Amino acid sequence: MQKKMFMTGVIFILPITVILGVFLFFPIFQSIYYSFTDWKGVGAYKFIGLDNYIDIFKSDDFTKALNRTLFIGVATACLANVFGLLLAILLDQKLKTKTLLRSLFYIPNIIPIVVAAFVWRYMLDANTGLVNVTLSKIFGEKQTIPWIDSPDYVVYSLIFITVWQMMGPIIIVYLAALQGVPHEIKEAAMIDGSSRWRQFFSITLPMIAPGITVSVLIGLANGIRIFDLPFALTGGGPAYSSETLAIRIYRYAFQSTEFAHGMAASFVLTAVALIITIFFVSLSRKYEEGAHS
Repeated sequence: MQKKMFMTGVIFILPITVILGVFLFFPIFQSIYYSFTDWKGVGAYKFIGLDNYIDIFKSDDFTKALNRTLFIGVATACLANVFGLLLAILLDQKLKTKTLLRSLFYIPNIIPIVVAAFVWRYMLDANTGLVNVTLSKIFGEKQTIPWIDSPDYVVYSLIFITVWQMMGPIIIVYLAALQGVPHEIKEAAMIDGSSRWRQFFSITLPMIAPGITVSVLIGLANGIRIFDLPFALTGGGPAYSSETLAIRIYRYAFQSTEFAHGMAASFVLTAVALIITIFFVSLSRKYEEGAHS
């Protein structure tokens, strides 16, 4: 009987195992191998060891893109979670318009990012953009801030738009976490004379710790792998100042036909994302254990 059940299980998982092996695991291991060769996408190639990894780390374009990507990822995760939590607390109150507000805050997440990029490009135009026109009316003099046309501003504009775009899912996670906090505990703390701030930091925040972990991971994932927004908004410019690591990988593979360098860079990105994720998850688990102890 057990052998029959085992064989039934094998038959059921065999198709998906074959599909994953052919279309996921085999390409991954093949790409890892190619990252140690001088493959150009076609033709012959030879094994060159770690030369590709050494070359990309010697490149200023790669190191700047890596540092910029890390900055965008960390800044996006922090800002999106701070504002997401504040808005979730607001939307968790008894407001007549909370259903409408929840819908409005989620809309940016369902807008295709390429469409959003073109809209934001128009709004952030230095001369005729809605943002500068509004600021000109507020301050009474013409404002021509180059939000996406200057290396001094473009990264911060990308962070702002990314936070705006991912706010919806983060608010939903925090709302679910906040609604899971028992009202009895809050009422008991209120009877004991605890202030709202004390209740939040001593009761609410520790109890929504799993939600914080999920939300920060959402922010980090979206920030570190960011490609479509800067590519559609600025093309990585001006002067490569908004080029992320994903765009740099694209340039290696499809503009310079340096496929091996692109694969090496992609695995560096994967390794960085894994390290950051493992570090944060271990940190958050320690916090959750401390909060519930």
